[in-house]
Amino acid sequence: MTTKFTPRQRAYIRKRTKVHELDPSEEVGELNIIPFLDITVNIIVIMLVLTSAIAFFSQIEVQLPVLSSGGVGSRSNNDEPPFRLSVTLVEQGVIVSGPANKYAPGCEQAGGGNVITVPMASGNSGYDWAALTACAERIKRANPSGDEVRIGANNQVQYEDFIGAVDALRGTEETPLFTNVVIVAGVR
Repeated sequence: MTTKFTPRQRAYIRKRTKVHELDPSEEVGELNIIPFLDITVNIIVIMLVLTSAIAFFSQIEVQLPVLSSGGVGSRSNNDEPPFRLSVTLVEQGVIVSGPANKYAPGCEQAGGGNVITVPMASGNSGYDWAALTACAERIKRANPSGDEVRIGANNQVQYEDFIGAVDALRGTEETPLFTNVVIVAGVR
């Protein structure tokens, strides 16, 4: 015997037996953040390795000025001060000075004043590093015991130009010039 249901009963049975799928907004669950954390940790590790590799290959060996234990004036009277070359990069060129005075173009001794030892290269090609190296060689021949150079630059000098000056003053492996490089504060 078959049972006959009324339309109302059929609707009730259909409603109760139908599989109801939840809307994504109705689902209650936790957010799976493990894949996100995996990617983030990997990116951090890669960034750390790259930063250390870049820092390792782009190092410049320089020394900061060190005061002796006795202070600034701790030298005895018969000790002669060591020869220290000072180089300053400005927009017009390079100013080179020794312990007593500045050098004129051609690395001849000049009294002082506003002297540019190595003017900018002609043709708007930047600084003349070959002329700076030649000037450093001439000064090194006159003062063979001098090994220290203090380099400074004003705010408008590019970093690449500063590194170019360091390279020009150090010389080559065959003929080292001023290998003890000290970076000093910039000029205004």
